[in-house]
Amino acid sequence: MPRAEVSAAVPPDLYAFTLDFFAFFNAPVRRLDRRKQGALEVDLPPELADYFGKPQLRLAFHHAGLGDEFELVAHGSRLFDRMQALLAQRGALTLLALPNRHTGSEELMHAVKPVNASITGLKLHEQARPLYVFNWRITYRADDKREELYTVVVDEQGERLPLAGAGQDAPDPGALDLDTLLADAQPIAPEMGPDGLPLPPRLPALSQLVRMAETARKYAIYHADLRCVSHEAEILPRLYQTLNRLTTYYGQQIQEVYDSHDPTGEKRRGLELDLERKIAEEVENHRLRVQVTLYSYALLQTPVAVADLTLSDGKREAALQLVRNRYTGAIQRAVCHACGQATTSVALDQAGHLCCDACIRQCATCQEIVCAECGVEPCPVCGAGNCATCGRVCWACGGRACAGHVQPCPVCGDTVCLVCQAACSHCGKVQCRSHLRADGVAAADGSHPLICPDCAVRCPGCRQYSVELGVCSSSGQRFCANCLVTCAGCGRQVGPGFYEKGVGGKAYCHDCLVECPTCHALTAETAACAICGTAACSACSSICRVCGRRVCAEHIRRFDGCSHLVCTEHSATCAYCRSEVCPVCLEACAICGQSHCDEHSDICRRCEQVYCRACVKESGLCLTCAGLERDGVPLDLSA
Repeated sequence: MPRAEVSAAVPPDLYAFTLDFFAFFNAPVRRLDRRKQGALEVDLPPELADYFGKPQLRLAFHHAGLGDEFELVAHGSRLFDRMQALLAQRGALTLLALPNRHTGSEELMHAVKPVNASITGLKLHEQARPLYVFNWRITYRADDKREELYTVVVDEQGERLPLAGAGQDAPDPGALDLDTLLADAQPIAPEMGPDGLPLPPRLPALSQLVRMAETARKYAIYHADLRCVSHEAEILPRLYQTLNRLTTYYGQQIQEVYDSHDPTGEKRRGLELDLERKIAEEVENHRLRVQVTLYSYALLQTPVAVADLTLSDGKREAALQLVRNRYTGAIQRAVCHACGQATTSVALDQAGHLCCDACIRQCATCQEIVCAECGVEPCPVCGAGNCATCGRVCWACGGRACAGHVQPCPVCGDTVCLVCQAACSHCGKVQCRSHLRADGVAAADGSHPLICPDCAVRCPGCRQYSVELGVCSSSGQRFCANCLVTCAGCGRQVGPGFYEKGVGGKAYCHDCLVECPTCHALTAETAACAICGTAACSACSSICRVCGRRVCAEHIRRFDGCSHLVCTEHSATCAYCRSEVCPVCLEACAICGQSHCDEHSDICRRCEQVYCRACVKESGLCLTCAGLERDGVPLDLSA
């Protein structure tokens, strides 16, 4: 496209903006030629004539053929800046009132249906509640400049109201259509003063406006933060291309500097410093900066009907407010104290809370209605639901029990439910389970009964508490039934440290101990050697691994390799070297029946059994397997 055509082109939005601007101020506009975006002639009303300083304007949208009587309308021109300044001045504050479309009050009275109460007080009055519409100009500056207008609407409590089509994933039925609101709203007629002059419009307090603006600005800043993510994703590739171009260019410049032309390297260092400076400049130029400024705001006065009601059930009262939007007809109903949902059917609980049908609970003791937030808790004993007034809190489990199912503990004095109390199995006193101990001696059924501290005695033997105690006949001390044993000699009961276990596991008291004739130590019992008949204690005698008899130390053999104990009668010797062998580890040869040691043993390569060396031939076969090789395997003909 030629350069002349590019410079002569007029943005369509600029031409349309000019027409809309003068149409808004009721200024007649005439076309001076037949071109699509040709020159215009505007007759200014008195208000605009005073502002522009002349009653008529001739407008052109390009420099070609521009005479002295024409004003240029273009971005950055003097006339265009004055038009924007006038709009900014006029649009900084807009005060409008929404129409009253729903005048009836019957729907408001039908918006509440008390379940267990009646309406004892009613006041109806009209109000005008403002909606605050803030338009924020958000400017994004980096290597380019972007601007957007972002609108935030808040109510008088500072709660943000959603706008229809404002980037929502799913349509919100309660979203506001701002274009419809502004189209339906009407200017508020100014009030006249005593002197007959119009008074300034009544606005909310400045502190209220500032608070609402600060709240709306937080939403605008959050929106700008989200947009910065996408903007920075677009900026980074451009920054990379710019830095890549710079580094490539300066890299070539540095390589082209010969050593003979730059013996000190000053030129190269200068190029490197210049590259670092330009890189820092480009990084700074591509740094995203965001500015959020208030462009304009509007106050939309919404007519509402407010009904202040008082509900009473004869014992207590609760205040309730219903609000109906006269513009949309929407009704703000009562809110359940428990779930926070709007409801028509309301119930008054014992605490004066309003609750819906789904959140009604009833105390089993007083039969009063309780909301779900206050709630009823089941009794740990009977399971009946009790409210906070009728129930008693158990200090042990934290449950809310019936008044008849709790009692003070006689030990600590805390109020505890019956589930958390138990009776001592010995004295029968009922108290907290935390004070009771399990008896160390099990009952006949295997359980361990609970005993109180007054009845429990700590056994000096096992250090456990029990009430099943007995007296040691030797020391006179009291031991539990688990620690006392009956002497196998005299039949008396003795405690730990006053008896010894005999060879057969029987207990003998110290009075029944005898002296071992071998080691002269006191022992519970002695046994005669099965070979020589000498009496010995369990420490001085051993049991043969082969015959199971007890023999003395002189007639026992211990083999080093396996540590087996065998009496001398069953100790075997090798038939070849006459060395002692363990009959438990090395059995006699199955062919000749003679004992043999490891050195005089051999394994048959066919049956893999161990035999003495004389019973295994040079072929590696035992005598039995060698006979099978010669005579064959015999057949069982009886089968």
